[in-house]
Amino acid sequence: MSESRAVPVVWRDDFDLSRRHAVDRRFKVPSGADLRSLCDRHEFPTRAVEVLMESRPTWNDPAVERLGAHFQWLVRERYQPSAFMNLGYPSPPPSCPLFYAYSLIGMMDPVAADQAAAGLDPAITRATLADIGQQVALHDRIRGGAPFTLGWWLTHHLSGHLFRIGRLQFQRSILGALHGRDLEGQRFLDVHIPEGGPLDPEDCDRSFADAAEFASKHFPGDDARWFGCTSWLLDPVLSDLLPHESNLLRFQRRFQIVDIDDAEPSRVFEFVFERPDLDETADPDLDALVGSSTLRRGIIDLYRSGGRIRSVTGLKSNSPQVRRSWIST
Repeated sequence: MSESRAVPVVWRDDFDLSRRHAVDRRFKVPSGADLRSLCDRHEFPTRAVEVLMESRPTWNDPAVERLGAHFQWLVRERYQPSAFMNLGYPSPPPSCPLFYAYSLIGMMDPVAADQAAAGLDPAITRATLADIGQQVALHDRIRGGAPFTLGWWLTHHLSGHLFRIGRLQFQRSILGALHGRDLEGQRFLDVHIPEGGPLDPEDCDRSFADAAEFASKHFPGDDARWFGCTSWLLDPVLSDLLPHESNLLRFQRRFQIVDIDDAEPSRVFEFVFERPDLDETADPDLDALVGSSTLRRGIIDLYRSGGRIRSVTGLKSNSPQVRRSWIST
């Protein structure tokens, strides 16, 4: 997952599925065989299913029920994932660290039905929602029993803002000032890189082409003429660490850099080494890292020499008619 610093999207003008059904403010969380069947239908990894089945809590706290119901309503019925963040993103109940994961899972079938009714390809919906299971498995692997903290991110998967199309994810977003004064306020597709193997150039080519067609068909009002990406993957320093024809650098060269943020943490230790506990800005323990690949060894050597990986934003045209020279920084 790459981190986006674009303006949050909270529009509902051309993909308002919330009116298809009456608002149901009950907290809906599957359990037992229903939970396992739901996870299997949405292609969750085996470990995610095991964790969810083992951790399934019981609660009789009206406050917890209200919190879950309000969270689900904001995400699905109002399509405003950012609204919950504005409430301070309340901590999950101590008895259920995976509270937000269960809350999201409880919305998957209704969202899938809504998207099918709106004419979206069910395969895209399945691939998009499967990331919830991927993130549960990843959370278990690197954070164990800690509270599940990615509920905010996964709300986009259920709210019609983000879709996985082939190898990549695309999020409907709005260009901000850092993208260039001439482009500020325009809608674009923000690119994220989920887990799922190498960044094969042909797979990425298909993703970009299919995403442009998907957006034109289902969100014509967006007029998204750009792809954007904010990620450590775009830091030019990586060209000193990897072979010129590596998949990562070939992906990087698709974008024209418009911003390099020296202050924003790149989270490279989390994404590359699965070590979110290491602070890249505060003399991290590099001896705790395993250099099992060219990329990992290069990053370790870079930090030993006093360098670092930055968070970088780039843009890529979604149309041959849009000239890259239009980008002004």
